[in-house]
Amino acid sequence: MEIPKLLYYMKCFVRFWLIVINNLYCIPTHCLWILLLWPLQWFSPKMFLTIEGYGFQWLLSMVSTWCWSAGYDVVEMGDEIESLISEKTLLLINHQSTSDVPLIMSALDGHEGACRNIMWIMDRMFLRTNFGIVSWFHKDFFISSGKEYRDKSLIELTNHLAHVYVPCNRTWILLFPEGGFLHKRREISRKFALKNDLPSMNYVTIPRVGAVQNIVASLGPVKKMTNGNVNNGTAGAASVSQLKWVIDLTIAYPNGKPLDILTIFCGSVPPCNTVFHYRCYPILEVPSDNESLKQWVYDRYIEKESMLETYYRTGKFPDHRNPDAFCQPRLVLHDGTRALTLHLLYFASTVFHYHLLSLLLSYFFF
Repeated sequence: MEIPKLLYYMKCFVRFWLIVINNLYCIPTHCLWILLLWPLQWFSPKMFLTIEGYGFQWLLSMVSTWCWSAGYDVVEMGDEIESLISEKTLLLINHQSTSDVPLIMSALDGHEGACRNIMWIMDRMFLRTNFGIVSWFHKDFFISSGKEYRDKSLIELTNHLAHVYVPCNRTWILLFPEGGFLHKRREISRKFALKNDLPSMNYVTIPRVGAVQNIVASLGPVKKMTNGNVNNGTAGAASVSQLKWVIDLTIAYPNGKPLDILTIFCGSVPPCNTVFHYRCYPILEVPSDNESLKQWVYDRYIEKESMLETYYRTGKFPDHRNPDAFCQPRLVLHDGTRALTLHLLYFASTVFHYHLLSLLLSYFFF
């Protein structure tokens, strides 16, 4: 075997196991701290949520390092999102592969405080992954896929928004309306488009709008809530922390070929930039009735298709603010010193918990 190829395989092997080890000294110790601090939420729920939020943000920063340490950077285009980090926002994202989530984490990690109070809406199968228990502790929402679970899942989402999103003062809701990866849903989407007089698309699929309709209906500008129950604004009702924005995020991979989680683990393809294009809509500009909202969401994905077609053909994203111009790239930057400090913090925390558990086991069983 040639030496350069041998070095390549060695690099991939070492990176893979370093990330596995990173999971082992970060996730268990995070969960142990959450369990130790669990009683705090009965006496000071705000303090518990603040501590848990920082822990969640730091773990997402660990995932972020997997991306940028391999040279897989995120370049942002379109509207600026910095001023919206603390606003109640629904983020609509096109879904292409297993690399979408870590790259989203990497992008948000480049904005101070963006990861702390977000709420993911994800498939229930994510619970089986290494990060599933962390998301469960963070009270993200796990949705069951399939027609037979659709109505039940939407009812559960309504309850989750009322009893978790609002009381926990979450900010961004992250949603993949397509409900699955591009390559898995493309043919189903084309059949649906043909049956419903919609355009056939190559770079995105027809989105499922039930969750979007549910969120807008629950948190739209006319809704109010009393004691966790949504009503129509009766006397004495306190206004909900309502949605302020809907952000349409379009992810574009180099040459239209998505990375995947194993590629990120191993760093097995050359460094490259993934483009995140944002378009921000004030919630008052978003239709509230179900039929108009459904068409509005469809229009956003038809627009995504057009933008991605232009990008893959020209290497540039059209600027919606100026039809004759293209978007200027903004590289998402990360602090290596902060990342190293977090790694050392998690390693020290793991050592502490190891000795603590050893002490407890020796006290009770020996």
